Amino acid sequence: MNNRIRLISYLIELNEAIQFYPKLKRFYKKALPETPHIFDVGANKGQSADFFLSIRPNAKITSFEPNPRLFQLLTHKYAGKANIRLVNKGVSNAKQFLTFYINKLNLTSSFEALNLDSKYLAKKAKVLGVKPTEIISETLEIETICLRDYIQDQKITLIDVLKIDTEGHELKCLKGLFPIEGCHIDRIQLENHQDDMYQNLDSFEAIQDLLQANGYEVERTIKHGFGNFYEMIFKKA
Repeated sequence: MNNRIRLISYLIELNEAIQFYPKLKRFYKKALPETPHIFDVGANKGQSADFFLSIRPNAKITSFEPNPRLFQLLTHKYAGKANIRLVNKGVSNAKQFLTFYINKLNLTSSFEALNLDSKYLAKKAKVLGVKPTEIISETLEIETICLRDYIQDQKITLIDVLKIDTEGHELKCLKGLFPIEGCHIDRIQLENHQDDMYQNLDSFEAIQDLLQANGYEVERTIKHGFGNFYEMIFKKA
């Protein structure tokens, strides 16, 4: 990662810390039980885990991260923390192997291939100081699992928050979750940004339709500090 991309990553994290997380914190401080169970799909460097631990230090967190280098970082970061379980798998609609595209800005790595004709991608590449074809730094074949299978295998009966941030792969994650029996998932948190960065763009309307069909309604919408991005929190009716 070059110095320009490091600086951009730092500025994004700083902006989120100032503009976004305080609003999310006010919501969850009221909404969460004292010892919640959190599913963090797309853990990255543990930003969401750290956020929930800052509100509920005894939270039980299950984090899924397919990037092996980031998973190693998480393993060291949370070593000795019995309340955090790390799973080095991708999450999708089936148990399979998928190509994982690791971006120079690892926040946007995804199982979805980039749309090289995207104007949004062209602008992003310009900010990063690279060509659109240079944004992908590496590709790996990663094993994915279904949330439904994992939940049932682990005999999990309650999840207070399921957070999914998989950069365009969210609908497939949800298709691998529903229908689910024997487990109550109280809230589902997703990022909504409708751009054409990826070749396969699932509309947020399709995501919302699937959630509504399974008994979820929008409870809160919180804007991120940059771009036209919103965090959507759905609650089981």
